[in-house]
Amino acid sequence: MSKAGRALVALTVRLCGCAAVPAVLHAQVGHEPSRSPFRDIVTRQHVTLFGGRFAGHRTVPGVGARPGTSFGIRVESRLSGPLDLAVSVASVGSTRRVVNPLQPPDSLQTDSTAPRRESGPVDYTLIAADAALSLNVTGSKTWHGLAPYLAFGLGIVTPTGAVTDPGGYHAGTNFTLVPTVGVRYYLGRRVALRVDARDYYFRYEWPLSYFSPIDPQGNAVPGPVLPIEAREVQWTHNFNLAVGLTYAFTF
Repeated sequence: MSKAGRALVALTVRLCGCAAVPAVLHAQVGHEPSRSPFRDIVTRQHVTLFGGRFAGHRTVPGVGARPGTSFGIRVESRLSGPLDLAVSVASVGSTRRVVNPLQPPDSLQTDSTAPRRESGPVDYTLIAADAALSLNVTGSKTWHGLAPYLAFGLGIVTPTGAVTDPGGYHAGTNFTLVPTVGVRYYLGRRVALRVDARDYYFRYEWPLSYFSPIDPQGNAVPGPVLPIEAREVQWTHNFNLAVGLTYAFTF
């Protein structure tokens, strides 16, 4: 072999040796693929059936949604990177009290046969629907099978039968903000258990009769439902804790 040929071979060996050093160092620093705690999420859509407990909020006058059982469905689709778009619909078996401000407080009534100011509880079944952006904390991977996420949504909470109480309070549709924190635990590539906690944050608006009730004869009713200095609206936290079964797929 010529001197030039021997020099070329020696240079090639040295270059190969230099290229091998980073590879060896990388193998020492990282995890072997079979032992890595991270696994790729290879699917792009999820559908979840869930059930849980809705805490509600009775509100200051006492006419708000009470605790009840919730169940529903959630559909998610990967947008890009760690972001998902999620749409949820749930039914909540709640109840509430009815307040009639045209009647004096029960403590001031002398006639035991007269209608009471507060009655119930009555059925108050709610439908909660929202759309949300969800941030997967571990991106497109799981960590030891776990995929935690944070989400924020906008939606509505509406009773199956809207009604206006005596005195003018309307138990109807509310727009809601829905912050959520949760986690999926993958049992396999396509099946996961899910736990999440969300807050349906919405407001109630009170009629004038709660502050200065007037009976049909034009007389002021003693003992207003709310003091005159109280606010006409009340924002409420309505927490919901749910568990569900998720099926993952790619459409």
